[in-house]
Amino acid sequence: MNITPCCFNRFSGLLLIISALLAWPNQGFAISVAISDNVIVLDSRERSGEIALLSMTPSPVEFEITPMDLAEGVMDGRDYLRWSPARALVPANRSRPLRMVFRPPVDLPPNEYVVRLAVKSRQVDYQPRFERPSPDGEEPSSEGLSVGIAIQPVLPVTVYIRHQVDSPTLSIGDFEPADDDPRSHGHFTARKPPEAISFIGTVALFGADSGEMLTSGRLRIGQTVNETRIRVPRRDTEAGLGEPVCLHLWPTFPARGEAEQRVCSE
Repeated sequence: MNITPCCFNRFSGLLLIISALLAWPNQGFAISVAISDNVIVLDSRERSGEIALLSMTPSPVEFEITPMDLAEGVMDGRDYLRWSPARALVPANRSRPLRMVFRPPVDLPPNEYVVRLAVKSRQVDYQPRFERPSPDGEEPSSEGLSVGIAIQPVLPVTVYIRHQVDSPTLSIGDFEPADDDPRSHGHFTARKPPEAISFIGTVALFGADSGEMLTSGRLRIGQTVNETRIRVPRRDTEAGLGEPVCLHLWPTFPARGEAEQRVCSE
């Protein structure tokens, strides 16, 4: 399946990784960090959640978590969310949990509230080296006319807080074939009402006759988006679909129980 990046993550055990490398003559600096997921959904039943902050760098890495601005019209939930730690030192090749708790006031109106967090990281013992660039094969001068600067990767995390509201029901359009697309056999279109809250669920595509799972993952449609395409992937050796394809949809991620909706191509 090939869904737009904002809406779909192919693997259920999502791992987001940034590796930044800045190389200077005879010198390099690299930092490799990750978060175990970039989406959290909290509600009245599950008021807490967590993700892992991971360092794959051979020295300690400091993570700092700060709130980010939201798109216009999205309800800001940072007053109702507590996260800890706000700053964490993670040893080399280790991880540490980032925990979040939803704490609504008694008079909070029903709605979906959103918090965007920026997870910034830096190598704590990095020391920049000053040196004069030199021709290949020569030692750099110590007079210092260049400097290596540590890059600070920033990974975004979105927390959806649903207070006394339920996930919207999507409408799934008919399958639309794409005979000339080398990467896709076609797509289904998923739509939600314009006034609805976001949808975060699970989608899977199966062969209608064989029952073979073609792909599965998270389907995310934010508050400010009303529809997205769910593409049926085409393998390099496939000229066309050998059987109809069925889309299965769950309103949760990971999926729980039976699919809420099933739509098949003809």
